Amino acid sequence: MKKNVAVSILLALFCNAIISQNNTLTQDTTAVSEVNLKVDQAILMGDFQFNVTDTGGVNSKQSEYGSGFFQSKYIIVSSRKIGAIGGDKDPLTGEPHTQIFCSTIRGNGNLDRPLLFSRILNTEHTEGTIAFTPDQKTAYYTRAKKDSTAIFKMYRATDEKIQGNWDRPEAMPFNSNEYSVENPWISRDGKKLYFASNMPNGYGGFDIYVAAIYENDSIGAPKNLGPEVNTSQDEKYPFMDRNDKYFYFSSKGHNSIGGYDVFRARKVNDNYVRPLNLGTSINTTEDEIAFMYANERRGYVTSSKKSGKGNNDVYKFTIDAKKQILSGEVVDANTKKILPGAVVVVTDIDGNEIGKKEVGADAKFTFYVDPYESYTITTKKEGFIDNNLIAETNSSVERTFDVVVEMKQEEAEIVEVEGKTMIKIENIYFDFDKATIKPISEISLNKIVKVLNDNPEMKIEVNAHTDIRGSDAYNLRLSKRRAASTMLYLINSGINKTRLISQGYGETQPIIDCKSKDCSDEEHELNRRIEFVIIK
Repeated sequence: MKKNVAVSILLALFCNAIISQNNTLTQDTTAVSEVNLKVDQAILMGDFQFNVTDTGGVNSKQSEYGSGFFQSKYIIVSSRKIGAIGGDKDPLTGEPHTQIFCSTIRGNGNLDRPLLFSRILNTEHTEGTIAFTPDQKTAYYTRAKKDSTAIFKMYRATDEKIQGNWDRPEAMPFNSNEYSVENPWISRDGKKLYFASNMPNGYGGFDIYVAAIYENDSIGAPKNLGPEVNTSQDEKYPFMDRNDKYFYFSSKGHNSIGGYDVFRARKVNDNYVRPLNLGTSINTTEDEIAFMYANERRGYVTSSKKSGKGNNDVYKFTIDAKKQILSGEVVDANTKKILPGAVVVVTDIDGNEIGKKEVGADAKFTFYVDPYESYTITTKKEGFIDNNLIAETNSSVERTFDVVVEMKQEEAEIVEVEGKTMIKIENIYFDFDKATIKPISEISLNKIVKVLNDNPEMKIEVNAHTDIRGSDAYNLRLSKRRAASTMLYLINSGINKTRLISQGYGETQPIIDCKSKDCSDEEHELNRRIEFVIIK
C-alpha cells in the first residue's frame, strides 16, 4: 500500500512539472457515426460539421470527463482508481470517488494515459472540475464530501511558482450546504468566474452564473446568465472562447436531442443571445458535456454515448469551417433600378465594422462573414434615405447569402439660393463628354416630375453648367445640349413643355472659382451641375 501511495505522489509531481511545448492538434480522419434526428426548431439547430474521434489511451471503464487546460496539459476528472486515493465508492455513482488528472496532448490531439494532477488538491473526497486563471497561478476547484456527493463546493488556491504547491485554500462566499456549486471556468482576462449551481431563485435545476473577480481577488455576487442560456432544466459546463465572443454550455433544456447537448450563445455587451444547438455531428441522444476548444478549430468534448469505454469518455473533435459570403445588390425601392455609387458598410452584432465598399456600376457588393451571425448592412447614397438591413447567416455549410437592399428616395426640397428659388435634388450625371443622362440620374429626375405634378401651375428653367476644363465655346454648347436633354426627359415623363425652359451657361457661373486656383476633381464636379429654377 505504501508503495502505491508513493507512486501516486511521484506521478502527480511529474504531471505538474512537465510542460510540453508546441503541442498543436492535427485532424484525425477516423469518423464516428452520429444520429440524424428531427428536432424542435424553436432554437436553431446548427449544421456544423464536427469530426469527433477517440483520444487514444485516456479513457477507461470508469468515467472520465474534461475540465480544461493547464499549461500544455489537458485536465480530466476521473473515477479511475490509482493507489489508495479514490478507493472508496461514491454513493451516487457506485464508482470510486473522482480525482483530478492531467494528460499530455500529442501532436495529433490524442491524450496520453492520465496522471494524478496534484497530491495536494486530490483528497479522499470527490473532486470536481477545476479552472485556472490566465497566469496559471490560481486554481478554482470543486469538491464534495464522501458522504454528500450531491453537493459540491468551490475553493480557490494559489501556486505562485507553479510547482504544484497549491496553498492558501479558501472557500467561495456563495458556497452552501443546501445547494451545489460546480464547473468553474475563468474568462481569458481573469475578471470573470463562470459556474453552474442549483442555488435558489434560478430558472430551475442547475443554472449558469457569472461572478466578477476583482483586483483584490474578492468575488462579486453571482449573476444568473438569464433565460437565453438557462431553462427549467439543467445547464452546466460553461466555456467562453478565447475571443470572448461565443459562450458554450451543456443543457438538457432548449431543443436537446437527448440528455445534455452542447449549445452556443453569442455574447453581446455582457448579454448572451441567439442560443444555438451545435447539431447532430457532435450531439447525440446521450449526454455531451465539457465542450471546449483547444484552438480555433480543434478541441475536446465528453460524451456518454454507448460506443465508449465507460460511463463518460473524452473525445477530440475538429470542425470543418466553410466559407460564408454575404452578397447583395443596391436598388431604388420604387423603380428597382440599380444604384451605383452607394456606400455599403457591414457591421457585426457588436458594432464592429466587417467591411466597407462603394458599389460600382453593377451596384453589387460581397463580404466574407461568419456562420450563425447577425449582421447590419448600412447603405448610404446622396438623395436617398439611409438604409439599415439585418442579415442572418443561419448556416455553416459553404454558401452565399444573397440580399437586395432597397433604398427610398429623399423628397425634393424647394430652397432659396442667392436670390433664386430652386428645386433641390442631388446632382444629375451624364456620360462623359456627352448629353446622355445616366440611368441613375433618371431616378433623381423623377423627383422633379413629382414636384411638378404636385404643383400643376409651377414653371421651371432647367439650367446646365460645366466646369472650366475645355474651351469656352465647347462648354457652352455641351451645357445647352445637357439642359435640352434634361428637359426632354421631363417632357417624356408627362410634363407639358410649356412649363419648361432650358438654358446652358457653360463655365460662366461656377460655384467655385477654379480659374484663380487649382481645383480638385470634387470641386470641378460641384461646378458641373443642373439647376431647376422656379420661374412661376
